Amino acid sequence: MTTTPTNTHNTGNLLELKGVHTHIGAYHILHGVDLAVPKGQLTMLLGRNGAGKTTTLRTIMGLWHASQGSIHFAGRDITA
Repeated sequence: MTTTPTNTHNTGNLLELKGVHTHIGAYHILHGVDLAVPKGQLTMLLGRNGAGKTTTLRTIMGLWHASQGSIHFAGRDITA
């Protein structure tokens, strides 16, 4: 028997981060990041070196653990 997971978080956004914090060792890298990417919209992360762009993407992909907050993709909680 197969079941289809239901979307428990439907805001119309393809990707949504709410209050995401990431710690790497003793370093607190991301501090409460909020991001909403609506379906069909192109979005860029811009910032100077060390601003957290790569850490944000790695946290979204699950390569690094979000120590606080939530990440939803297509209505599903993908917080690692």
